[in-house]
Amino acid sequence: MRIVYKRSLTFIALLIVLVGCIGVGYLFYDQVIDPETLVVVSDELSINYLDSSTIIGNGEYRFSVTNSGVNDVYYEIRLTDISGFSSDVTYRLSSTDASIQVEEVHLSDEDNMVMDNILIGSGETQNFTLAVTNNSSTTFKIEVEKIEDVEEYFYMTILNQNEITTGEAGLLESEDDDGTTYYFRGEVENNYVQFAGLSWRIVRINGNGTVKLVLDGVDDTVVRYNEEATGYEDFKETDVYDALVSYYDNHLSNYDKYIANNRYCSESGKSDDTYNAYTRIVTNEIPTLNCLGKRFTSKIGLLTADEVVYAGGVYDEENTAYYLYNSEIESAWWVSSLSNSDEDDYYPFVVGSNGDLNDDASGTLYRSLRPVISLNRTVKVTGTGTSTDPYVVS
Repeated sequence: MRIVYKRSLTFIALLIVLVGCIGVGYLFYDQVIDPETLVVVSDELSINYLDSSTIIGNGEYRFSVTNSGVNDVYYEIRLTDISGFSSDVTYRLSSTDASIQVEEVHLSDEDNMVMDNILIGSGETQNFTLAVTNNSSTTFKIEVEKIEDVEEYFYMTILNQNEITTGEAGLLESEDDDGTTYYFRGEVENNYVQFAGLSWRIVRINGNGTVKLVLDGVDDTVVRYNEEATGYEDFKETDVYDALVSYYDNHLSNYDKYIANNRYCSESGKSDDTYNAYTRIVTNEIPTLNCLGKRFTSKIGLLTADEVVYAGGVYDEENTAYYLYNSEIESAWWVSSLSNSDEDDYYPFVVGSNGDLNDDASGTLYRSLRPVISLNRTVKVTGTGTSTDPYVVS
């Protein structure tokens, strides 16, 4: 029995040594095979660059961000230290964990803001893939930085200059998908913004600290929501979205660094021929600033019907006493929400020239375009927001 016991101890000791050798060998193998793996710690954020933080060719570069702190954090992803620049290089960012899908973009010769205002919860890890194509000799780095709250940022300026009210007009508080949102409602006169040579109105501070603006007027052109009565439920495939992209290219592309790559809502769920937005807003009268459909990433979009109601609009009822009404707008303009459909046609919501929210126009007809953008969380402004002293990005 004693001999068997000694043999057992000897076997266990040899097994421990073998496992240790395998572990050391694995670590050595991992360092040899993947020598570029890098972990960067910045406050409570840990960034693990699984395929190197430096882009040196085509391919998919994976990295993850972990929040080890006790509070939720916002951060941004940039491409920096560009060498051997070529405008042919394109990149695309995706993350299932952070619900991000950025369309393919051409590399800029300056720092590239890939995505900002990304919310990560305490103890959460978000995985990303940056796909790079058409790259023969350009190098650059992926940088992830935490965004701090600064008194001079635009959203803080708005909060400091307004009292939060529970009345029918002013700045009110609610919730959206990203946290606490503050929205303007009623006949307010201190939400004017001058940006890109155009006049805008502040709709709300999004839950991620970006500031949503709607053009204080309409574009000169009129567009169909979608020419065909098919395929209109995917907003990014519609004619109206194509028109928004053209508007951005023509009027806003030179100001790209100030504009957030934000998430908009495309809601297509329905019961029979009635879409959820109609049931929620008209039947049940319970609008929401949370997206109950599919969120998509874009630098430009439209208001939802819910946002019109939060601003003061009423279904099928004239209202000229809220800031979305503009006496110089003589035509109806599209919002992104769908109302109802039948076998041959479909009907999105529109806002009429009298400020009413309605759904009496087929999506195959021409209506006006009122673009919506969000300014980056870190934008700073001057001014007080009145029509004679509008906020101006500094």
